Amino acid sequence: MSTTSTDLLRAMLFVLSAFCVSCDLFGGDFDHEPKDLENEVSAGARSLIDQAFEGIQGETLRDYHVHMLGMNEDINGTFVNEDWQSPWGGLIHFFQFEIYKSAADITDEQQADVQYLTRLKDLIQQMPGRGKFGIMAFDFFHDEQGRPDRELSTFHVPNEYVMTLARKNPDMFFPIISIHPYREDATTALRHHAQQGVRFVKWLPNAMGIHPASDTMQDKLDPYYRIMKEYDMVLISHTGEEAATEAEEYQRFGNPLLLKKPLDMGVKVVMAHVASLGECEKEEAAICLPGTPYVDLAIQMLEDPKYAGLVFADISALTQYNRHHNLDKILSKSSIHSKLINGSDYPLPAINIVIQTRSLVSSGHINSEEREALNEIYDYNPLLFDFVLKRTLRHSKTGARFAPSVFTQHPKLPDDGKDHKP
Repeated sequence: MSTTSTDLLRAMLFVLSAFCVSCDLFGGDFDHEPKDLENEVSAGARSLIDQAFEGIQGETLRDYHVHMLGMNEDINGTFVNEDWQSPWGGLIHFFQFEIYKSAADITDEQQADVQYLTRLKDLIQQMPGRGKFGIMAFDFFHDEQGRPDRELSTFHVPNEYVMTLARKNPDMFFPIISIHPYREDATTALRHHAQQGVRFVKWLPNAMGIHPASDTMQDKLDPYYRIMKEYDMVLISHTGEEAATEAEEYQRFGNPLLLKKPLDMGVKVVMAHVASLGECEKEEAAICLPGTPYVDLAIQMLEDPKYAGLVFADISALTQYNRHHNLDKILSKSSIHSKLINGSDYPLPAINIVIQTRSLVSSGHINSEEREALNEIYDYNPLLFDFVLKRTLRHSKTGARFAPSVFTQHPKLPDDGKDHKP
């Protein structure tokens, strides 16, 4: 290797090492353990936590949007794209995944599954009030021939992995499976899990390559939706643009209007994130006016009496700095609040850089005293922080808040914690 090449490599390694040191600042910048919160937290933070649980009995608390993650494919099938694990596959993805690992307290890739799960359970167990958390599987990207494509898949979490965790921890978790509808065995697998009592299915169309209303894939989609309706299953589908995984080529699949297809067939649908990122592009002119924010379309669907009892939305990720400009729009629509459910989108609330409480003060959604207390809670328990923040924030003008019912078991959604067979 030439001297110039050696110097260049050393320079790159220096930059990488410097960045990895800063990953904790961007990701999991934690100085305290969750178990110490009870005895060490300030009176102000304690008061905010107590206020957050007012009107909510701990066992009724629900979080419908918790991601699982692992890197030990030989053990349990969990997979992360190699391009996200190496700087040579792309610096942006590598840095992004390093931040994810920091937020989830993963320090040893060989023990990634165990460390991720241990951290998540610790955060849940140390919450003052604890209900149940829906842990999500995540299927591979599939092409229209039903073939999985690992290169286009950011990560994969098998259904059996989340099913096993839910069986072992029934007081804490319920499973949310993920089955790509283009798979040759899609309806067989879906019915199998439905008969096991599973009632929730996760899609991320932008990242998985799923067109929820595709005419050309109707022979795959229609039988899938019919099984979901037969077993009263709920589709939790990402809506809006996707920023956490590789999805650029298929961003239009996040248009909430595409979910009218399963709704029209009687399937219950949860629009994750209330489509709070992105807008209609010119390629979508046939179904929506270019420039129309996706969130406006989602709100219209939530208000449509045609879909009463069928359409819902989760409030996961709404407090992220790139989404919270839509908070007032959603908080002001009291007509849709009975159709909202809570989701943390963990581990994203543990990523320090995406939850900027200073900007929430500037926007008028919290005050500076609340920010100080919330930051303190984050330092002990980012999952608890996410819940308390959402219970604390309010409309910047009217003061309207999310009702306690948003954070509990929704009466029109199945309780998977009861239906799931051990």
